[in-house]
Amino acid sequence: MDTVNNTYTKLVDKHHSPLVIRKYTHWGFPIYVALITDDDLSNLDELVVFFMERNMEGWVNDVQKLRNLAGAMTEYLNIQYGKAEGVGVIFYVDKMFVSSLHGDFMNHTSCRIELYTLLQMSTGV
Repeated sequence: MDTVNNTYTKLVDKHHSPLVIRKYTHWGFPIYVALITDDDLSNLDELVVFFMERNMEGWVNDVQKLRNLAGAMTEYLNIQYGKAEGVGVIFYVDKMFVSSLHGDFMNHTSCRIELYTLLQMSTGV
């Protein structure tokens, strides 16, 4: 039996995609977009700007509307990046932290710890 080419669990052949966190401040409050993916992220800024321009109208400093906006952006980026293993969108608006997570960020504690540790470290620099 050829055990090298026959994997029995995803963990055996899983390669580890890099985590990228990008911060945006154009809309008056910090937005952090986190991705674990092998996709080409050259168009990430364009996608975020496109999404925000299409969806910012009508938002107010309302808890539920901001939750909906973060969730919608998470879904949008998950669709755009087909190889995404994890997508996270984090807003910090008027002393309120809104976090929408998908994939590895929801399923693996180690991914959440890495994400929030990097966010905590980067905001203190």
